[in-house]
Amino acid sequence: MSKKHAIRRVVWAPVLTLALLFSSGCLKSESPTGPGDAAEAPALPSLATMQFQPGFFSAEDLSDIDPGAVKSGKVSESDGVSAERTHFINAVVRVLFVQLLMYDALEEPIAAFALAVHSVPQPQEDGSYLWTYIFVDPQVEYSIFLYGTPLADRVAWRLEVSSNDPELVLDHFVWFEGESMNDDSQGYWQFYEPIGAMPVSLASTEGRRTARIDWFHDSPVENRLRVTVNGPGHPDEGDFLEFQETPASGQLNHFDASSDLASNITWYPDGSGSITVPDYNDGVQACWDHEGVNTVCP
Repeated sequence: MSKKHAIRRVVWAPVLTLALLFSSGCLKSESPTGPGDAAEAPALPSLATMQFQPGFFSAEDLSDIDPGAVKSGKVSESDGVSAERTHFINAVVRVLFVQLLMYDALEEPIAAFALAVHSVPQPQEDGSYLWTYIFVDPQVEYSIFLYGTPLADRVAWRLEVSSNDPELVLDHFVWFEGESMNDDSQGYWQFYEPIGAMPVSLASTEGRRTARIDWFHDSPVENRLRVTVNGPGHPDEGDFLEFQETPASGQLNHFDASSDLASNITWYPDGSGSITVPDYNDGVQACWDHEGVNTVCP
């Protein structure tokens, strides 16, 4: 078993659940502090600061899409797609494709965060608060520790994981850390992955960067989120995925640093939108109307 597969066993079942919720646009954006909230504990950032939810498609739109097509990032009439809806369906598939691409190493720690927030935060001697969650699968025990430390104008966050998995023993490994402003205006998450040969015992600080998420709430109805691959020497280093949504429009921009290629998907409240990607429609902007039917771009 590879190191990557070993670490994925930590929260595999919850990850599948989250992936289904995420792809169907059902992931909630509340910011819970856990049952029996400790009044002094800092408010937890919502899952929307880690994962975005494009509002131009629903779970129903996925019913006619071959799951295998998502692996390639595009579909055609030969895949059973209606000829009059190819632009819209390709936009949906491309969104799912880049999500899988950019979030490949982030699903598990994000799922761990989603589990930990449902515990009761406990005050610590250093002034921080600790949310704890235990997961057993089925013979290996994993412990998740989420720390929140209130500062003057922000909160510092850190999520650690420990396990007795003989193939990957983890001792308070830092899966991610970050900060959030007290006014909920912005923040960031920096994710890490274990390093070393298998089997290996890892200390809390022994890891390497994988990706960083920067998030912004420009107003109560304006959100931006940017995922950047920042692992030194990573084959996708420099790639980024940027999501922004306002009452007027939504956009998803993806940049492939190795090929210097940019893609864009834009949508509007009435359901219309466009897709502009290098390997679809010869790279020319393609549009759909409020019913998802191909139309001439304005």
